[in-house]
Amino acid sequence: MTSAAGTAPVAPGARSPRGAGAGFTLMEVMLTVAITAAVFAMIGGILVSVLTASEKIDRKLRTEKTGYGILSVLRRDLTGVYAYALGGPAFRGEDRTVAGKPADTLRFVTTARVLGGDGRGARPALVAVGYRLEDAGEGRGLALYRRASAVEGDPLGGGAYAELCAGIEAFQLEYLDGNDRAWKTSWTDEERLPLAVKLALEVVVDENERRAAEQAQVELPTPKFEMVVGIPAQPAPPAAPTPAPTGQ
Repeated sequence: MTSAAGTAPVAPGARSPRGAGAGFTLMEVMLTVAITAAVFAMIGGILVSVLTASEKIDRKLRTEKTGYGILSVLRRDLTGVYAYALGGPAFRGEDRTVAGKPADTLRFVTTARVLGGDGRGARPALVAVGYRLEDAGEGRGLALYRRASAVEGDPLGGGAYAELCAGIEAFQLEYLDGNDRAWKTSWTDEERLPLAVKLALEVVVDENERRAAEQAQVELPTPKFEMVVGIPAQPAPPAAPTPAPTGQ
């Protein structure tokens, strides 16, 4: 016997086909949850890797910006070194240490445009520049200080120092002697200038990277930056005027 709608009757105790409103079985729900969790775990791992890599790149860029930034300022100052007829020594580099770390000092006169003009727009023709380091404390390594002021009286004196950067591990300078073509660790010759200055700067290792390296038992090299700057030749003193011939 068929139903009024013409469909076959359902036998007692038989399961009816899943309709549109039927739910998921427990096995299907568990499988869906497991797949979703695996996908999110993969996404989370990728996100953590990306953030870690981004943080490492950011730290490296900050370190390079510090190292090359300092060397660029030094190079700009040194390319204008001037030492003619100033009434005293105009270039001096000393081999020193601070808190047991290399921390050389350097003082010289430059013609580089390192100072702004006064109220009338005039810039000093000669500028006394100095570099020195002090202990920054609290694990910050050394702090590099720089001064720049118009030359007044003593070519190597005067001017207040201002902090340029902290986090310096070592600051070493060498000077190329034109007589024997050898590099010297200091320069106190008052009659001559070196042919070039070799700059070597080491930056303090990031604390997070240092701890990670210690846990991994690997050696982490100290970021080091080097540059050689040639010292320009000094201009010859002006020639004395030739006296005009006198009549006999």
